[in-house]
Amino acid sequence: MEHWISKSRLVALWLLLAASAAGIYLLANHTSIDLALADRMFDFQQGRFPYKHGFFYETVMHGYAKTLLTGIWLVLLALALLPQRLRPARLSTADQSRLRWVVALAATHSCLVVGIKHRMPHACPWDVDRYGGTLPWFPTFAAHAPQMAGHCFPAGHATSALWLSALCLFWLPHQPHKALLVALAGLYAGFLLGWIQQMRGAHFLSHTLTSLWLMCALLLCVLSFSKSPQ
Repeated sequence: MEHWISKSRLVALWLLLAASAAGIYLLANHTSIDLALADRMFDFQQGRFPYKHGFFYETVMHGYAKTLLTGIWLVLLALALLPQRLRPARLSTADQSRLRWVVALAATHSCLVVGIKHRMPHACPWDVDRYGGTLPWFPTFAAHAPQMAGHCFPAGHATSALWLSALCLFWLPHQPHKALLVALAGLYAGFLLGWIQQMRGAHFLSHTLTSLWLMCALLLCVLSFSKSPQ
C-alpha cells in the first residue's frame, strides 16, 4: 500500500482547507453576499421566489436529480459489498476497496450534514421575514435567537452530488491530475444543485459552501490517514 498523494501536497491541501474555512466565515458574517444573492432570486413585487415551484428547478433538479444520484450510490454500494465470488472480473480487489471508500464518504457526509441541520436553528431564505417568512435573519455563523427552528444549515440537497468528488480515489496515486479534475467535477455538480436550491429560496450561499467544505474535509481525512490499495 502507498500514500494517496505526497506529503507536500497534503500539507498544501490542509492549508487550503483552513483558508477556505476562514473565507467562508468572512463571506457569511462580514459581507452581505448571502442576502444580496437571495435578493436577486426573490421577486419583491410579487413577494415570492419565482423558481420555487418551477418544474425544472423543483421536479427535475431537485426531485429527479436526487433520485438518480441516490440510485447510482445504491448501485455502487451493492458493488462495494459484493463477495469476491460474485464480483465482476473488471472490478479488482483494489478498485472495490476504493469503491468502499466512495460509498462510505457519501454516507458519512450525508449523515454529518443531516445531523448538523437538526441541531442548527438557521432559517431558509423563504422562512425569513425579509422574504415573506416569519423568522428573523442572522449571519450564518452568528448567534441565533433561541426560538428559531429553521434547521436549514448546511445545505442538504447539495450532498446528493458532492460525494461524486470521492470518485477521484480511482485515479490516485498514479494519475493525480485526472483525480483533481474528477474531484472538481464532483464538487461542481454538488455546488450546482446547491445553487438551484438558492434560486428556489431554500438556501443561502454560505449553506452550500459549508456543505462543500465538509465534503472536502472528509475526503482530505481519507487521503491523510489511510493508504491507497494496490
